[in-house]
Amino acid sequence: MPFPESQIDWLIANRERLFRWMFIPQLLVALVFPGFSYRTGRTHVRLLLRGAQVQGRIVSLRPVRIFTGSSSRLSDSSVVYLPLVEFTANGRLVHFEEWKGARSDSGVGAFVPVLYDPTDVSTAMLDRGTQNWLPWAPCFAIGLLLLPASLKGFFAFLGSPQPAVHSSSTL
Repeated sequence: MPFPESQIDWLIANRERLFRWMFIPQLLVALVFPGFSYRTGRTHVRLLLRGAQVQGRIVSLRPVRIFTGSSSRLSDSSVVYLPLVEFTANGRLVHFEEWKGARSDSGVGAFVPVLYDPTDVSTAMLDRGTQNWLPWAPCFAIGLLLLPASLKGFFAFLGSPQPAVHSSSTL
C-alpha cells in the first residue's frame, strides 16, 4: 500500500481517538489569539471607547525600511512612511508618530482626524475608520469563537472513557 493511503486509513480508523484530543490546539488558539489582541489593541480600544476626536495635521513622514524576506538583503525590503502628526488638545500642541505607515511619501500638510486620550494627550492615533480595528479585533473574534468549542471538547474529554486503539495499520 502506498505511503499516503496508509496514513489516511490510520486516521480514519482512529478518528474518535484523534477528535478526543482536538480540544488542545483549539484551546491554545483560543487563549493565544485574545492574548495577542490584548497586547496589540488595548490602547486602541481605550481610544475608540473614551477618546476625543480633533483635527490634526501631518507635519512630516519618517521613512522606515521593512525587510520582507528571511534575509536582510536590500532587494527583500520596502519602504514605509510613518507620519508625524501634530494636533492641539487642552491648549497644548502635541506631536505623535502613527504606527501604521503608508507606502507613499505624499500627504505632508494634510489634515487628518485624530483620536486622543483626554487624560493623557500623548496617547493618540489617526482615526482610520474600520482600519482602527486591525489587526487585533479579528484575532480576538477567532479566539472568542474557538473558546466554547475547546471548552466543550475539554469537558467531553474529562467525562468520557478513552476509546480503544485500532491497530489495523500503524504509522
